[in-house]
Amino acid sequence: MKALAQNNFSQMFDRIKSATSERLFSDFRWVDWVFAVYFCVQAAIRISISSSVRIDEAQQFVVGQWLAWGYDAQPPLYNWVQYGVFEIFGTSVASLAILKNLLLFLVYLAYHGLAKQLLNDKRLAALATLSLLTMPQMFWQAQRDLTHTVGTLLAVVLFIYFVVATIRRPTLGSYAMIGLWAGLGMLTKYNFALIIISVFVAVLCHPEGRKRLLDRRFLLAPAIAILVFLPHALWMISNMDRVLATTVQTMSERGAGGKLSDIANGVIELIKTSVAIAAPTTVVFFLTFRRSFLRSLRSRSQWSDFVGTIFLSTAAILLALIVVTTLTEFRDRWLLPFLFLLPLYFCLKLEAAGEQNPADLKRSFYLPLVMAISLPIIIAGGVLFPKLFKSYEHLNTPYASFVNAVALADGKRPVAVVATTWLKAGNIRVNMPNTAVISAEYPGSDLSRQAIGNGPVLLVWNERDGRQSAMPDSLKDWLTAKFGTTVQMPVQNDIALPFYYGSDPDRYHFGYAWFYPKAG
Repeated sequence: MKALAQNNFSQMFDRIKSATSERLFSDFRWVDWVFAVYFCVQAAIRISISSSVRIDEAQQFVVGQWLAWGYDAQPPLYNWVQYGVFEIFGTSVASLAILKNLLLFLVYLAYHGLAKQLLNDKRLAALATLSLLTMPQMFWQAQRDLTHTVGTLLAVVLFIYFVVATIRRPTLGSYAMIGLWAGLGMLTKYNFALIIISVFVAVLCHPEGRKRLLDRRFLLAPAIAILVFLPHALWMISNMDRVLATTVQTMSERGAGGKLSDIANGVIELIKTSVAIAAPTTVVFFLTFRRSFLRSLRSRSQWSDFVGTIFLSTAAILLALIVVTTLTEFRDRWLLPFLFLLPLYFCLKLEAAGEQNPADLKRSFYLPLVMAISLPIIIAGGVLFPKLFKSYEHLNTPYASFVNAVALADGKRPVAVVATTWLKAGNIRVNMPNTAVISAEYPGSDLSRQAIGNGPVLLVWNERDGRQSAMPDSLKDWLTAKFGTTVQMPVQNDIALPFYYGSDPDRYHFGYAWFYPKAG
């Protein structure tokens, strides 16, 4: 009797377990929870391991000192949001990391929503979203340093989401949302304009899409987009030299001087960078689905054609820009907003090909889930065990130690800190959030002579190959421009501090000088 009861209990437990598992895996809501936990862990690790920041992060602390319609060669939306978070929650690494990981979570959440909208098979929708973790630019660069690009990724997904929703069932609200996300997208990165054009071409090629363009309600979309972008556009027109200088210089770095050779270099760089982004995900899909993946590439559906048209249109626009403007440099962060739709495209192709082998689909989840577990450990390990990776990174640089040893020593709290680079200036402000920080790289961060008053001013510069270095010309030029050519240069100092998580005798050298305007 006891054995029979135990057997019945075991069978009941198995049925409950099977039903729970089936329900969990049938709706795939667990995917969103996986990413919620994943980004909470990433934020917690980022906050706890270091108070120093990387280059893009440092920029947020510099421009986060004030609000403006524009700042530099990047549109200002991410800066505005980060400024608001700093104002509400304080200027800290925690405010930076929580916002960044929240936005990344929303990218994956919106991507899953778009995938479920386009795919009938929820397993493939889940796979498309999880497969973002097979793209190095998504799981590594976006997580570690990117800022504006993260905002662009979110805008791309939501813009396409509402375009698809409008094609299927147009409403006044859906047209308004298209315009809103088009405008917000342009405020994240200027290359969002290419997404707008490419999606417009895809809509033209869609049978129902052409009807939506003829709907009177469509006029609402461009009207809202223009209104959202207009204030910054007016600033951009007045500061076009600032907007174009860095972008044109960077995207023409490999120019050899000859028109044809520069075009050839541009095409080669475009192909190389695109392959670098697409190859890992393509290889993973091939190894998982093998021949069925290759067969699926020949299959078509209206939505695989829609996404494919976005790819082709974007490629055509980029090739035209290479020919017309002789662009020779394409960084992966610039192409990522166009190519991170690739996992979704592959899943649309697989669905168009017909039912997939359940074993292949089950196996396809293993690698992304392993990545979700291992990536926080790997990213933290690069900082915690620098010798293992044979290099120190920005998060190992002891900025807080420098501030405590120099900037706050003996009551010498400076009125302003002037640093040579974005990176130095941003890291100083992380640790001195109530002190004005100026970057010699960015004139917009400068203060007037009246605002500086009698100082003191702390000048900070880079180390050179781990050794003591002299004050660079950029800081000398700042002093003479601010206080006159007869200004007496201050005494230069050097301090060598241990790296965070470093080993003896490794030290990071900070060059610094105290300047007193009255004495100068």
